[in-house]
Amino acid sequence: MENKEIILNTLNEIKNGNIPVHTDYNLNLDMWADLIEYMHDRTYISDVTIYWFGDDDTYNDERVHSVDLTKVRLTTFGERFLTEEMN
Repeated sequence: MENKEIILNTLNEIKNGNIPVHTDYNLNLDMWADLIEYMHDRTYISDVTIYWFGDDDTYNDERVHSVDLTKVRLTTFGERFLTEEMN
């Protein structure tokens, strides 16, 4: 599955009130966090928290501890993007 397809599926799941997880798409946690961070940076979603091991400036090999999507919301911009891309 390509990243764009994963993003669209994830946004659709969120829109439908589901909480997607990385195992739904056979992704490791680091790859999942990158996609979630991308969607958050593009303002498709809000209320996302990504927890990192070694979350400080002196630790160069940061790895994801967990991705919290329990409060995730699809933004208006995310809904518009989803609608445009699904047509």
